[in-house]
Amino acid sequence: MDFQQAAILTCGATVAYALYGRYRYLTIRDVPGPKNPSWIHGHQWYWQCEEAGAVEKRLLEEYGTIARWNGPLGEGRLWIADPKAIHHILQGSSHLYGKLHSTREVTASFLDKGLSWAEGDVHRRQRKAMAPAFGLVGAKGLFPYFLRCSNSLADKWHEAISSGKPGQAVIIDINSWLSKATLDAIGAGAFGYDFGALENTDNKLAKSYVNLTFAVVGMPLKKHLFVRNISRWAPKGFTTWMLERDKRPGMVMLRKNRECAHEVAAKLIEEKRQELKDGASRRDLLSLLVKANTALQPEWRLSDEEIVAQVRTVMFAGHETTAKTLTFALWELAKKRHIQERLRAEIAETLTKIRARGDSDFTVDDFDSMPYLLAVGKETLRVHPIAAEIPRVATENNVLPLTKPIVGVSGKVYKELPVPAGTLAIISTVGYNLNKDLWGPDPYEFRPERWLDMKEPESPVGVYSNLSTFSGGVRSCIGWRFAVIEMHTFLVTLVRQFDFSLPDNGQEIRRLRQGVLSPVIVGEERKGPQLPLKVTALGNE
Repeated sequence: MDFQQAAILTCGATVAYALYGRYRYLTIRDVPGPKNPSWIHGHQWYWQCEEAGAVEKRLLEEYGTIARWNGPLGEGRLWIADPKAIHHILQGSSHLYGKLHSTREVTASFLDKGLSWAEGDVHRRQRKAMAPAFGLVGAKGLFPYFLRCSNSLADKWHEAISSGKPGQAVIIDINSWLSKATLDAIGAGAFGYDFGALENTDNKLAKSYVNLTFAVVGMPLKKHLFVRNISRWAPKGFTTWMLERDKRPGMVMLRKNRECAHEVAAKLIEEKRQELKDGASRRDLLSLLVKANTALQPEWRLSDEEIVAQVRTVMFAGHETTAKTLTFALWELAKKRHIQERLRAEIAETLTKIRARGDSDFTVDDFDSMPYLLAVGKETLRVHPIAAEIPRVATENNVLPLTKPIVGVSGKVYKELPVPAGTLAIISTVGYNLNKDLWGPDPYEFRPERWLDMKEPESPVGVYSNLSTFSGGVRSCIGWRFAVIEMHTFLVTLVRQFDFSLPDNGQEIRRLRQGVLSPVIVGEERKGPQLPLKVTALGNE
């Protein structure tokens, strides 16, 4: 059976269930929301092709922080940007909201059955085993690797700009370069492994990660997105069966990546175990994980397959998400020159203090003493959350608390919202991060200054500065500290040595949902993520 036949089979098997569900969730039908543009496809296809943030802005302004929107076959879903509701789903009653089985099967194809896939007791066991390696000490231990790779990237850019002569400029696709640099950084710091991405070495694993997310998700055809959406009603295992037989180039690429990653991960794990036996004391993440796992009681330990899954998870998520975040940060600095200049001035001022105390370069503690750097980083994470939505399904009937009452289509006022079991709740990280009640009257504007006098929220959602970007609760991003330190390291290194501005060709950049939030050139969307900037070498300090 080929992919198209599978799509037809899935469609036929789920239509009856979808029709039943359409009339089952009466409360959801009473929640106001935009008109359904297509009974077959719902809103998903149309929003997939629209600029990220535009949809969320429209929903916030027309319906507030809770809205009904439609999935395929008339299915009603909840779109949620309400702080109390999100807190309830992610932290207060996380056991009442789980991942879709179809989403977990896709995750297993991407990353194996690691922390991003696990649920319940399996998730608790995996997280307990990984926690020691992902604490603040472990995150700070990766700083030297981040610094080395950011300097290597700067060297490459200097080479491209007439050997780094001040005033010289060149157009650089920063998305591509940052993806290479962050892959090298996570390889060296997390695993003691050299991807050689910046050097363009003949590394099969490094090559298999180039635009992997876009190759798999990218700009899907309507029929593929339809099958992906309705697969949640298919029997467990069907999505896996379908993915393993999908012959599209992106899925073939994913399977090659998995094969190569398994081979490399298995070798790395054996190396770390042997080093541990020999008394070697390494500080990379995998060494810490293997050591911590060995010290656990047998019932809490990770199997070899689970450790391999964690390696794949960190390899993928640890470079792609940070690369995109840094890409958007530099884009904002290029658009808003006064922000870039203020950040560069703070970097120069801090560097003067560093040299006065007898040191030559920055430390992680120096970053913490730079309020504007922290503000730029937080504002980037707020405006450009790489995961635009977090889908969860209600596992049983429950009641969703609301920050503000909503008025239903029927005129009924809801101070809290009954949610039937089986309801798909879409937590909008973009929508939450654009909520005026949280971020002030100008949430759509990139303005780091808002963070310099930010008040503590009443119902904190996320693990970092009340942002939803790293999620929250037991399923929050375990590597958020790594991401923040890496972002600060690259920003300081690059802004210190280069000036960033928009190219003169007038190309328009849009953000699309391509698995992760990605920058594309308007008219060249199917070429994948791109963000060209004019990069000018600055004089030596």
